[in-house]
Amino acid sequence: MALPSAARPREDVPLPASPLIEFIRLGLEHSAVPLTSGQPHPSCYPLEELAELAAETLRHEGDRYLRYGASRGMGKLRRLVDRIFTKQGILPPDLSSEALVLTVGAQGAFDLLCQAVLRPGEVVALDAPCYPDTWCTAIRRGGRVLPVPVDAEGLDVAVLERSLLQGVRPRMVYTIPTYQNPTGCSLSRERASRLVELAERFEFLVVLDDPYRLLPLDEPLRSGPEFFPWKGWNSGRVVALGSFAKILAPGLRVGWVHAAPELADTLATLQEMSFISLPALDALLVAAFLERHGLEAQLQRVRSFLRGQRDALLRALGDARLEALGCAVMASAGGCFLGLTLPPGREATPVARRLATDFGVATVPERAFWPPNVPETPDRFLRLSFSWATPEEFSRSAEAFRRVLTLS
Repeated sequence: MALPSAARPREDVPLPASPLIEFIRLGLEHSAVPLTSGQPHPSCYPLEELAELAAETLRHEGDRYLRYGASRGMGKLRRLVDRIFTKQGILPPDLSSEALVLTVGAQGAFDLLCQAVLRPGEVVALDAPCYPDTWCTAIRRGGRVLPVPVDAEGLDVAVLERSLLQGVRPRMVYTIPTYQNPTGCSLSRERASRLVELAERFEFLVVLDDPYRLLPLDEPLRSGPEFFPWKGWNSGRVVALGSFAKILAPGLRVGWVHAAPELADTLATLQEMSFISLPALDALLVAAFLERHGLEAQLQRVRSFLRGQRDALLRALGDARLEALGCAVMASAGGCFLGLTLPPGREATPVARRLATDFGVATVPERAFWPPNVPETPDRFLRLSFSWATPEEFSRSAEAFRRVLTLS
């Protein structure tokens, strides 16, 4: 059924759907090994702790917190998030918890941000390739997306600068600065500094979606004033998004946005108009967990699991001798993805479809991470999540890669 025109972002733009979901569904239809979704494995969930806390907190605090809540979200949880991330050196030490607005996940935060600042037809520059739900949201809210390529040092700020000097004026520049999805790269300190300088000069917002920052596997935590979001915070040019989805459980839909006070006020007002208040039980449970257990032990549990998973996948890919076929691995120092670059001339999308339908292995091709306004979309690699499957399934998947790539 055709949507009425008022339900579409602009007359010339169809309502976009995430290509990522297409490949997740394809894998489910064929009961395939799930190398698609980056959610943590249930063995990483602190189930016993959460179960104990759920009954206790409902009995003792449910009468207070299960009412309609504040538009910024539960004050106790906002203060806890502020304290933890300040202690980790991720947030500036003098940042007020009033600058933090709790949201329904980081994706909900980005949607609120688009509603607050994006006017129809304005440009949103973003990583390319990029997490597809981001550009779907920007398009749905009336924006025009400008893909900016990433490389080993993250968003290519020089390419962005050339567009700015040619007269392009983005309202926002969105990037995943740490262990980027899908490539696994991280924004270098030099590029971070230059990006803030450009934001000041050309008056755009820098939107940092940082769900993987707390999941380094091969390096120290990227913290301190040389990393985002400290740079540019005083000017209000930096907006930082975060979530507990990758470090506690994705079903606990607790995310947040840090923004300048005036923008935080606007986001809170929009959220109140949309939801009245946020799901109280999720926030109550996360707050109780942080108060009782803190976050460090849980982070160690998740990091240790992901490190073992990643190494198992790398071993399986090595044992399959895929490099002899012209493949290369795009490894990451953190997060939960790596990329498998295919031999020259092989497109990833048909390989991904055949892997799912004929060999029972679900992956996501590079093309799924590019917005639809790119005329010649690159399709060079498969994104592989190592957060869910078993080592045995990794071995079976690697052998399936070899078989597909040796077929004519």
